[in-house]
Amino acid sequence: MKKIIITIFIFLITTLSAYAQTISRNETVYVSLDSHGKPQKTEVVTWLRTDSRGPAQDATALKGIKNIQGSETPSVSQEGVITFTAPAKDIFYSGTTSRDLPVTFDIKYKLNGKPVARSEISGRSGRLEMTINIRNRTRELREFTYKEIGTGKLIKASEYIQVPFVVMVSTDLDISQFNNISAPDGAYAVVGHTMKMNWMCFPYPEASVRLTSDINNAKIPSILFTVIPKFPALPEIDLEGKLNQIYSGVDSVGGYLTRLENGASQLADGQQQMLDALTQVNRGTSDLILASNAQIEMIGGAARISEGMGEKITPLTKIPVVSGEAGKAKRYMDIQKGLLDLASNGGPFPDDILAFLKEQGKEAPPVKEFPGIRVTADGISQLNKGSLAMIDGSKKLEAGTLELKTGISQVRQQGTDVIKNRIVEGADPLVRKLASINSAKRLANEYDRFAGRPGRVKSSVAFILKTPDE
Repeated sequence: MKKIIITIFIFLITTLSAYAQTISRNETVYVSLDSHGKPQKTEVVTWLRTDSRGPAQDATALKGIKNIQGSETPSVSQEGVITFTAPAKDIFYSGTTSRDLPVTFDIKYKLNGKPVARSEISGRSGRLEMTINIRNRTRELREFTYKEIGTGKLIKASEYIQVPFVVMVSTDLDISQFNNISAPDGAYAVVGHTMKMNWMCFPYPEASVRLTSDINNAKIPSILFTVIPKFPALPEIDLEGKLNQIYSGVDSVGGYLTRLENGASQLADGQQQMLDALTQVNRGTSDLILASNAQIEMIGGAARISEGMGEKITPLTKIPVVSGEAGKAKRYMDIQKGLLDLASNGGPFPDDILAFLKEQGKEAPPVKEFPGIRVTADGISQLNKGSLAMIDGSKKLEAGTLELKTGISQVRQQGTDVIKNRIVEGADPLVRKLASINSAKRLANEYDRFAGRPGRVKSSVAFILKTPDE
C-alpha cells in the first residue's frame, strides 16, 4: 500500500512539474455594444505570462478559443482546461462568451426635446441631449464586523454589497458639428478639430453621464467605455478615532457632572446637619430666654422684698434702744438690694458694695463690671433671633443645593447621557457603512477574472466596451 501511495505521489509531482508555472494572468474583455448600449458580442483576450519551462495550462469558460500570438492550436478538455504544448513566456488566446456583464449601459438620445434613435440623428441639426445610465449588476451577501463607537463592542452585520467598478467614458466630438456643449462632471481636451470628452464615474449601484449640444449636420461618434474593478481612492480620515474622541469627551463631562452631583448631595447633607444644629441652638436659646426672664422676675421680687424690709427698718433706726442693730440691718438690706439690682441690670460695682465686701473680708470681684441678667438675656434673645434668621437662610441654601443636585442630574441624564447615546446611534450607520466599504474593497481585489476559472494564479481583468461608429 505504501509503495502505491509513493508511486502516485511521485507521478503527481512529475506531472505537475512538467507544466510551466504561470506567473501572472490578465483578461481584457472586449464588448461590442449597439447604439443604445446593449451587448452584441463579448470576446475575451487572456494573457498568460509563464516561466516558459514547458507546456502551459489555463482554465476558462470561453468558447471558440484561438491562439492569437503563435501558430499552435491549443487543446481544450471537457472541463475547460487549455493546454499550450510549445513553451512560451507570453501566451495570448481569445474566445467568446455569452455571460452577463457586471456593468450595463443604457444610452438614450433626444433631439429638440423628443426621444429619437441614434440612427435618426445622423445628418440632422438641433439641440441634442444624450444620457447614459450605468448600472452595477453585481450583488453578493457579505458578513463583516465593526466596533461600536464609544463602547468598542464588536458588532456582526451582513449586507448585499456590489463589486465596486470605476467606469471611464470617452467620445470624440467634431467641433464643426457640435457647439455650445454642456457636459456636467465631464472633462475635455481639444485636439485639432476634435473635442475629446471624458467622464469618470462610480456606479454603486448606479451612475449617469449627460451631454447636451447644438448639432449641425452631425454624425454621432462611437462611445468608448473602460470598466475596471476598483474602489475609488478616498481621503484617509480616522473618522472612527474622531468619533471616539468626541464620545470620550462627552463621557468625561458626564463624569465631572457625576462628581458635582455627588458633591451637591454631600453639601445637601451638610446643610441638613447645620439646619439641625441651628434648630437645637434656637430651642436652647428659647429655653434660656424663659429661664432668664424667670430669674429677672425672681430678682425683681427679691429686690422689692429687700426694699420693703428696708422701709420697715428705717423707722427703727431712729429709736435709740434699737437704732444700732436696725442701722446694721438697714445697711444689709441696702447692700442686698444693690446686689440684686446689679445682678438684674448689670454695671460697675458700687463703692458701698466694694466697701462692704472688704469689711466682710471678701476679695473684690475680678471684673469691674457685672454683665447682668438682663444684658445676658438680651444677648440670648439676639442669638435666638439670629438663629432663626440662620435657619431660614439654611433652609433656602438647602433648597438651592437640592435644586443644584437635581439640575446637575438632569443635565447628566438628559444632556451628556443622551448625547452619548445619540453619538452611538448616529455613528452606527456611518461606521457600518465604512465597514461595508472595506468589504467592497476586498470584493474589488477578489474580482480578478471574468471568464477564467477560480485559481491561485494572480490575475486581473478589465472591460473595454464600444458602441458602433456611424
